[in-house]
Amino acid sequence: MKTKEKQILYKATESLNELTGIDVHPVRSEYQKEGLEYDGMVDLVVGKKKQRFIVEIKNELRANRLPAIRNQHQAANEPFLLICQYIPMPLKKELKDLQINYLEAAGNCFVHTDDLFLFINDQQVTPARLPAEGKLWKAAGLKFLFDLLRHPKLLYGPYRRIAEEAGIALGNVGGYFEELQKEGFLKNGVIDQRTGVFIENKQKLIQRWADAYQTNLRPKEWVNNFRFMNPANQKDWRSIPTKGFKWGGENAAALLTNYLQPEKFTLYIAGNRLELMKKLRLVPDPNGNVEMVEQFWQDKENDQGAEGVVPPLLAYADLLAAYDSRNHEAAERIKTQYLD
Repeated sequence: MKTKEKQILYKATESLNELTGIDVHPVRSEYQKEGLEYDGMVDLVVGKKKQRFIVEIKNELRANRLPAIRNQHQAANEPFLLICQYIPMPLKKELKDLQINYLEAAGNCFVHTDDLFLFINDQQVTPARLPAEGKLWKAAGLKFLFDLLRHPKLLYGPYRRIAEEAGIALGNVGGYFEELQKEGFLKNGVIDQRTGVFIENKQKLIQRWADAYQTNLRPKEWVNNFRFMNPANQKDWRSIPTKGFKWGGENAAALLTNYLQPEKFTLYIAGNRLELMKKLRLVPDPNGNVEMVEQFWQDKENDQGAEGVVPPLLAYADLLAAYDSRNHEAAERIKTQYLD
């Protein structure tokens, strides 16, 4: 176990002890099972009872790491505990839904075994525990990046044009560029006989955007879950006219790659949602397999992809957030065909 991981473990277990009185005793610093490596084992001691956990320790949990965490959880085949410095709120919910035990440095946790149940969700994450990310990775900054990654020629235009097309405040644009430069995503050079600033480390930037989108922008635009009243609409979804919405997620993957048969239906809506519900015969259902998300970008004639489909970058981010190897394979195909 590395020094950083030990620090996270000690801080998280100290917080848990302060909140609950539960003692945490490290048992070993490394562990292997089913060909997978874990960061060790700990015992949670409650009175005279002791519960042993295989542990995995992370600094900050990102959406694209969830499939690997789920594999570790399943392979452990015994109590498993994920310990993190920081876990974004939407990912805490996903972990809880997947019945994956977690403990955050602040003391927030979900632990459920045959003999123990803990759920703490009200401990404030202090600035020191937050990931070191500036305004660029918040909602407005992600809209700015979305436009820039789709249309790099915006780099040559005035800030006012960028702000108008991304739907953000003009005063923020300069700061976003400064953060991009500071994080190594911009460079000075000459391309096609033009001197100026160009995107550097594009694939890393795409991955960072996809991760941050799921936690910082998508939750703000998410509307609700629904289901089709008529099963025929689900079966013949390709024939549905895309007026007032675009297909995202698994639907976008099917249309862009011809690889995936959708089980979950994602609609990015730009029109009146009530009219769309009526046209598609959708009814609200918290467990429904149809979801609506508000469209946060402006359409452009030279967007890549297909008509009635979200830009490939957004489809890629949607697919990475799923816990299905098929979706991840489809995401890689989109990346290869449209984003490389």
